Amino acid sequence: MTTDQPTPLPVDQLASAVQVTAGLIAGVRVDQRSLPTPCSTFDVTNLLDHLVGFATNFADRAEGANPPTDPASVSAGEQPAATYTAAADRLVTAYRSGPAAGSPPLSIVLLETITHGWDLARATGQVPAYAEDGVASALAAGRGMLAPEYRGEGQPFGAEVAVQAGASALDQLAGFAGRDPHWPESTASSPTA
Repeated sequence: MTTDQPTPLPVDQLASAVQVTAGLIAGVRVDQRSLPTPCSTFDVTNLLDHLVGFATNFADRAEGANPPTDPASVSAGEQPAATYTAAADRLVTAYRSGPAAGSPPLSIVLLETITHGWDLARATGQVPAYAEDGVASALAAGRGMLAPEYRGEGQPFGAEVAVQAGASALDQLAGFAGRDPHWPESTASSPTA
């Protein structure tokens, strides 16, 4: 008997994505902390706080913490890579062992991790080396769950940005998330987060 249920995303994709994101965080220099990012409301420091805050919140939820940490209350601190890695390790461990009820879908965690990792890479001149399968899974998940009312001014995502035919999966994901893949060279889009 066959079912129409989607195959769960492998936790290995998340483990790979958080490792890449941790490397990007480690690559941020102190003098880059006030640089703008593709998220118009975030500079690099705000984006680091956001990445660490949501990794902490997602890990808490996957472990069954009640209440989970408010992501807005988290600071990446002076050692953002170490702080992020500690939360990301908890997150991956919780998903490997079976996340608690009410945990965010793995696909949403993957989408958040890769999209904001891309933002950080673009802002700081780094190259995000995310695995193609993880990027493709994040893009598919986003296309399957992001409703139009979550796009635009004051919403979590900007309007989708068209990308060239044959663009990489990562550029397609950036465009889908409302980012211009050529930021900062082009300013056609300014998503909120």
